[in-house]
Formats: sequence, structure tokens, C-alpha cells
Amino acid sequence: MNPARLRDRRLISIFDRHAHVGPGRRVLEAGCGDSPWLPFLARDRRCVVTGLEIDADAARLAEANLAGARVRGEILVRDAFDVGTNEDLLGRFDLVYSMGVVEHLANPVDGLHALARYLRPGGRVLTTVPNLKGWNGMIQYLGSVDELEMHEIYDVPRLAWIHDCAGFEMLACGYVGFFDGHLSSSSGAKGGVRRRLHRFVCDATGGAAEIWARATAGRLAPETSMLSPYLFYVGAV
Repeated sequence: MNPARLRDRRLISIFDRHAHVGPGRRVLEAGCGDSPWLPFLARDRRCVVTGLEIDADAARLAEANLAGARVRGEILVRDAFDVGTNEDLLGRFDLVYSMGVVEHLANPVDGLHALARYLRPGGRVLTTVPNLKGWNGMIQYLGSVDELEMHEIYDVPRLAWIHDCAGFEMLACGYVGFFDGHLSSSSGAKGGVRRRLHRFVCDATGGAAEIWARATAGRLAPETSMLSPYLFYVGAV
């Protein structure tokens, strides 16, 4: 996570404007892996941070990120969507967020129901998922169809709908960030030619978008269904 990068600055603005992060706020990341956001929230926003990660190796990366930022936080090797193993965490948090997790859930409504259980009254949920209906989705199709099919594809109405079904009151929902050509993967591509073509397209389009964003100081870098790399939702219980 780099605040100098336009994409990350716009994600930070979602945390600040809608998630109300700040000193002493208790924050939980579901599926934290090697996420850079827990260290940022602990160091720059002085939140009290906790992460849940089912994979032990990924959890160690999360701990290393906190240590590298010289901040404290609690990382637990647990399934965030199994509330039965997390009864000690229920009703403790002002914010529960996930980034690039919900699109992998077979039943996202049940998963969001589980996350709601960790919130205090009035607490908020923040969800981001990749925007695979826009340009990033086309690049991912070029890189690897298998990787693309590992994701459930969302647009704004559908992302809002699953949260509504889970009982959240919507506060904000939309697209966030300007195009970034380096968010797709060719790891499942069959053949070196396809991987090389994917890399060329990523470098060419990503580099052009970065130059444009810098030249216009972000003022002409719109957040749209075609160009934005992410969708986000913020809701309250």
C-alpha cells in the first residue's frame, strides 16, 4: 500500500469518509493474508487492529507486516466466516472489512451475515471486490480464463444486493480507483506466448494510465465501470 499511488489514495478516502477510522477504533480484517492495510490503519489512523486469516503462512506474513511497521496488532489463524470458532470476537468491532475475499465465497450472503456478528451496534462493514466487468476483466481473460473463473463477478447493483440480503443498511457503494494494468494474473495461462502478450498489454496500458494520472494530478482519472479496478460497499448494522 502506497499513499503516493492514486489507487491507494482513493481507497484510503473510502476508509476515512465512510468507515470512520480513527484513534481507538477497533478494526477487524477478514482474510488479512499479507494485507498492508492493517499496518496502515494501526500506524496512520491509530486504530486497534485484528486480522483473521485461515492460512498459517499468510498469517505469518500479516504479522511480519505489522512488525515491519512497528505497530501492534492481533493476527489469529482462524476462518473469519466460522463464527462458532470466533465467539470471543463477537460484538467487539467498530469496523469489519474484507478486500478481495467476498468474490471467492460460494454463499456470500451467509459470509456477510457472519461478518456482521463481529460488529458492535452501529458498526460498519467495508467490502471491496475486483471489477472484472471492465478493462481489468478483459486483461484477466487474456492472462488466464481459469484465474478469471475463480472469481464471482460483481457489478454495483449485485454487490449492494448481497449486502442488503445480509441485513446491512447501505451508506455508500460504487467504483473506486483508476485503471491499473498490473492487477491481473497469467499464472494459469497455457503457453508462453499468451503470458508474454498478457505482460505486454499490462505494461503498456498500465504505464499509459499511470502517466495520464500523474499528468492530470488525478483530476482526469475517473472512477467508472470500465476503468476502475475495484468496487466497494460500506454499510451499517
